[in-house]
Amino acid sequence: MKDKDTIIELRGLSKSYDKETMVIENLNLEIKKGEFVTLLGPSGCGKTTILRMIGGFETPTAGEILLHGEDISTLPPNKRPINTVFQKYALFPSMNIYANIAFGLKLKKLDKTAIDEKVKHALEIVDLEGFEKRGISTLSGGQQQRIAIARAIVNEPDILLLDEPLGALDYKMRKEMQLELKEMHKELGITFIFVTHDQEEALTMSDKIVVMADGKIQQVGTPEEIYDTPSNIFVADFIGESNIFNGTMTESGKVKFCDTEFECVDFYPPGTKIEAMVRPENVHIVKPSKGMLTGKVSSSIFKGIYYEILVMHGKNEFTAQSQKEIAAGTEVGISIEPDGIHVVPYNIHKNHYTGVVDDDMRIRFVDFSIKIDLTRVFAGSYIKDGELYGKNGVAINTEGKKIDAYFDPERADLSDVPDEGIVAGHIISIIYKGDHYSYIVRSRNEIDYYADDDWLWNIGDYVSVIIPEESIEYTLI
Repeated sequence: MKDKDTIIELRGLSKSYDKETMVIENLNLEIKKGEFVTLLGPSGCGKTTILRMIGGFETPTAGEILLHGEDISTLPPNKRPINTVFQKYALFPSMNIYANIAFGLKLKKLDKTAIDEKVKHALEIVDLEGFEKRGISTLSGGQQQRIAIARAIVNEPDILLLDEPLGALDYKMRKEMQLELKEMHKELGITFIFVTHDQEEALTMSDKIVVMADGKIQQVGTPEEIYDTPSNIFVADFIGESNIFNGTMTESGKVKFCDTEFECVDFYPPGTKIEAMVRPENVHIVKPSKGMLTGKVSSSIFKGIYYEILVMHGKNEFTAQSQKEIAAGTEVGISIEPDGIHVVPYNIHKNHYTGVVDDDMRIRFVDFSIKIDLTRVFAGSYIKDGELYGKNGVAINTEGKKIDAYFDPERADLSDVPDEGIVAGHIISIIYKGDHYSYIVRSRNEIDYYADDDWLWNIGDYVSVIIPEESIEYTLI
């Protein structure tokens, strides 16, 4: 049953600009009346496209945008009770402040008394009373941003869209405006939908955060939920700092990573491959004899309110926070409380690809083909005179058979020689996991390949993925 407080719902929403470029894919989201919702994610993840579709500046390729239960997907912007504050503010430089704010009201043909009252009230909300006759060019960046907000709220919209409106401000002004926007939201009581790539902004202002990557929602939750219990390693890595390690559940409530067993508050069957996430503030530096594991400090960097301490335990690196500087080379212990470890199951769908056997007994996939000994796939089979036979001696017609191929990311390597690996593409994601980097490489056919590598590459690098043939597992579908 639909929540009666839902003001806007995105249902099966997709947007593509051509057949090959899917910006948003089958996205579903509900936003309640009066919420401050932030769409958060890296550049190119689709958050601004969603905002533009809600505002009416883009038309969805598929799906619906429901406002109070009515589909507004094709309704023009001026027919929607929604206003937008753009990153560049889009103020009219030839008009004074009063004329900028009153512009939309005049289009509605309101009388002068009503316009005066609404403009005055809007200026009071943004704390710029008495600025009516000032020119736009005389205002600071923060003041221009407030005027853009005043022009949007003067129309009393149901929803206010804010497209990275603080991006052009300096750090101190941005911090001030974060708090002011939060106060405005409380006073106005209308729904705010805010777009940013700044995690601190999202955590500071939002009632609800929608974390996005690659046109898909990764997690929806309160700032506390997003930070404390990220749904996957992308969210853990993108929101704040995280120590991330591959590990295994040894028993329910116990996990092993960095060759050490820890108690945790997550429960998965023994043997489950997992990814463990530990925030730096949850890594406690103690005397070596008191630690669950020991290591040596490699660096101590002052960050203003704490020292960032890097500790090496074998090949694994831990990031911790300390109120005191610890000299490089100092041996220390590391202790982590059970609730300081967050565990998610390892993504078992990584690097599974379906191929088809052709008439040359090769397995052809979308991006590559492999010639293998098919006795690895067909149990009990053997090859005689170039033909494959079953254990009953009957020839097997392999053509058209579907095969699943899988390789462990840990067995893969990256190369800058395009033809060296089985497939090539651009790096779209990098996550550091204690002693190596975890990469996602996307081919030209929009297929993702996961690979671990000790070397640091860059987002956008064109690389090939090298997999030893014997490391690929095959299963007959």
